[in-house]
Amino acid sequence: MNKRTHLYQAIRVAIGCSLVSGSVYAQEVPRPAEEAVEEVVVTGTHIKGLDTEGAVQVVQIGRDEIEASGATSPIEILQELTQTGGGNGTFSTTTAGPLSSNTPVGAAGVSLRGLGASATLVLVNGRRVSVSSFAKGQESFVDVNSIPLSAIERVEVLPSGAAATYGADAVAGVVNFVLRDDFEGSEITLSHGNSTASSDEGKYNLNWVWGHKGERSHTMLVADFFTRNALYDRDRDITANSIRPSQQGVYPSFNDLFAMYYDQTEAPVNGGCPEDQFGFGSFGEYCEFNTNAYVATQDEYESGSLVGTFNYQLTDDVEWFNTAMVQMNQSRGTGSPANFSRAPFDPESPLWPEELKADIVEEGSFSPDFPTTDFSDFYGYPIFAWGKFPDPRAVEVENQSMRLVSGLRGDLNGWDWEVAANVGRSESEQRGISGLYNSEAFYNAALGNLCTDGTVVNRWDVDLVRPGASFSGETCEANGKTTAWYNPFDGQAEQLDVVNDYVRTDAMREGVSSLYAIDGNLSGSWIELPAGAVQVAVGAEFRRETVEDTPSGDAVSTTLNPEPILGFSSTSADAERDQWAVYMEQMIPVAANTELQLAVRYDYYDSFGGDTNPKVALRHAFNDAIIFRSNWSTSFRAPSLAQVGAGTLLSSYTVDCSVTPGACDGLADESGESLLSEEVSNDDLKPETATTWGAGFLLKPTADTELTIDYWNIEHENLVGVEEDDFILRALNGEYPVVGEGELPTGQPGLEVANGFVVDSHFELTNLGWQKTSGVDMAFTQYFDTDNWGSFRFVLDGTYLSEFDKLPSDTFGIISEAGQYTYPRWLAKTSLRWRYEDWSAQLGARYTHSYMDDPSPRVLEAVGLPDDAAVEVDSWTVFDLSLSRDFNNGSYASLRVNNLLDEEPPLVLGTGANVDHFNHSSMGRFVTLRYSYAF
Repeated sequence: MNKRTHLYQAIRVAIGCSLVSGSVYAQEVPRPAEEAVEEVVVTGTHIKGLDTEGAVQVVQIGRDEIEASGATSPIEILQELTQTGGGNGTFSTTTAGPLSSNTPVGAAGVSLRGLGASATLVLVNGRRVSVSSFAKGQESFVDVNSIPLSAIERVEVLPSGAAATYGADAVAGVVNFVLRDDFEGSEITLSHGNSTASSDEGKYNLNWVWGHKGERSHTMLVADFFTRNALYDRDRDITANSIRPSQQGVYPSFNDLFAMYYDQTEAPVNGGCPEDQFGFGSFGEYCEFNTNAYVATQDEYESGSLVGTFNYQLTDDVEWFNTAMVQMNQSRGTGSPANFSRAPFDPESPLWPEELKADIVEEGSFSPDFPTTDFSDFYGYPIFAWGKFPDPRAVEVENQSMRLVSGLRGDLNGWDWEVAANVGRSESEQRGISGLYNSEAFYNAALGNLCTDGTVVNRWDVDLVRPGASFSGETCEANGKTTAWYNPFDGQAEQLDVVNDYVRTDAMREGVSSLYAIDGNLSGSWIELPAGAVQVAVGAEFRRETVEDTPSGDAVSTTLNPEPILGFSSTSADAERDQWAVYMEQMIPVAANTELQLAVRYDYYDSFGGDTNPKVALRHAFNDAIIFRSNWSTSFRAPSLAQVGAGTLLSSYTVDCSVTPGACDGLADESGESLLSEEVSNDDLKPETATTWGAGFLLKPTADTELTIDYWNIEHENLVGVEEDDFILRALNGEYPVVGEGELPTGQPGLEVANGFVVDSHFELTNLGWQKTSGVDMAFTQYFDTDNWGSFRFVLDGTYLSEFDKLPSDTFGIISEAGQYTYPRWLAKTSLRWRYEDWSAQLGARYTHSYMDDPSPRVLEAVGLPDDAAVEVDSWTVFDLSLSRDFNNGSYASLRVNNLLDEEPPLVLGTGANVDHFNHSSMGRFVTLRYSYAF
């Protein structure tokens, strides 16, 4: 077993999870009576030594529970908390992809109460971390995957507003990762996990921890190496096939939009589209495509991390402390192949199949005004194609992050003080490795403008705004060269090398973010009252944050080229700002069993000014068995750097006709257009604000029984973001320009409409209305000790979502999300843990309640349901089992089986993957073996 100091044992007992919130992560190690407990600072306050059964709910996860969980990354630990579930806030690499609306490949962010990752403040050892250099859309967040799990001693979660203590971004709460710093000896750990499915989703982790305690110093190093294979939708039955496959496939549909009425596609009888994929719809023939065959549910990922701490006791009262973290990771995200729509092709290309030419001529022959009799009738005019490229959109991201903290702390006449400098930096580089096609190059190759030597002639003038072309007549052959044609036929499998090299791009993207901060605080006792001394903490901090996200030049949209890379979105940001703050906290012993906590903080930002946030909290112990606690505070979130410095972001959105029938020619039962839209910056953004309050009881009816019940309520206003449906309604009501197709300049908010349907939208970042969420956290812990069978602990945790209401604007009305799509009302977790001598085992269960689905009319039609059908997503229960043993020779072994019964997640029609990856998992049974050896 690894060597641990008395300080470690004391802290582990003093901040045991069951004493704080009754969480599933309770600790069971007894503390010898003679052992002194060193005062520690619990998340939620800057005052040392406050009762861990405090006035504000805190959930803590200790090192033993981290090891027993089988987790290989911090996000896996956090996703099991009921406070992080629901909505679409907490995200991991299961929602990553190449588009800007996806999670950045390889990254993960945590969200408390479903309010979004940008509303949850992430700290390491109580201090801020630089944000990810790539944002999620235009939402900045801290990538928790950049913190190696092997370096974490415990995780403290404060699931309520904490701006009075920590400043901006703590609207929903705080997640604080406390690093290991007292380890002595050396320990090597190797773990391997994989699913029991036939596919290979293997995870491998090797880490080494070394610690040495000198006469006046302590040094620790952690080296961590991790690799993980990808999981694809095609690898699981429930996600393998799209409920409604795309009607744009690798065998495109063709139409000249003049003589032809119905689209024509290479038919199965002629060796074209496979029989089971060939169909006829409202626009004519199509060859459907199963996008789920390509999409990665979980990224391929590998990382290497190094963490070092060095503490030196300069004098009996002054300590110099240092922490350094460095991580490098590489990940790969894969999405579905990109569509091309209304792509112009030259009818004089020699590649046209004779059978398809005949079908096109036959279709054109029915034209009442210009019937066709020969394929040459189409010469001089483009024939348009709707299809999908043959290879998936895939990107590879390399990230390097570092963090350095150095400071002094000590004691001065009974007062604790601390000052420190904090530097952080994150650098990322993303490059496309397949499926990214330059639109202008693609159209040139489709129209015969490309020659085999890579030069371009003006055979056709290309219109990139509303894809089209007009014939000019210059040819490669007239210049003594040969035309290099893009081949859209036979599944697009055969292309000339010069064509492939010309039309494809890697769309290199680079990002850098940095944090520079200095802080200091002083805490101690200053006034004696009859019930005890008033504890106080005062402090100040200054920080500078920067972010620069630079897309590839050929990915930046312009008015003349709004979609430079087909089906691929770019984002950009360039911002920096300075901020300073001062704060004060007091714990006032009003009576022998009553404590009042008061806190206030003032933050000043050079970009928008200052904001003051107070907090009031009360704790009253009626007796040893009943403790009441309550709190009230205000919070704020400054617009993130990605929002303040936002450029034009290319995104995607599908119009919901049932919500905005005016965008669908007044037809609420139609399926809206799929838009490759823009998100446009706004220089007038204001900070978000929030008011949080809560109350609860901590009950201990016996020495072995603990029960906590906490009510929470958060009102969040002036939300920064884009509410697409609301924007469309406001634009249709005259607040933004509504113009014809291709007439809206890049960077200008508004709508483009054709034939009554919105075909393009430039959404503007704005301060929206409000959202309000409330609910109850409950936790029950029961301990059992036996004489001959060891000790047992039973835990039941649950979160009930009472309401989650949103008002994007008065135009849109209140939306009640609780119990609706991706917002289950109940999340629960239970476990029974057994310990006997060197053995321990745990059987646990995780429960996600049912909620209403949100399928589109076309999906309902595909599954044979009426348009107004109400579909409910089934509840889901998963069992986990673990077994471990400590050996006398210093080694430790564990076996962990997640989803023991291999329970398939419920079918969700509102997602393209058929599974809600925010609340469920398609991984299936997953077995992890872990072995440690300490010496």
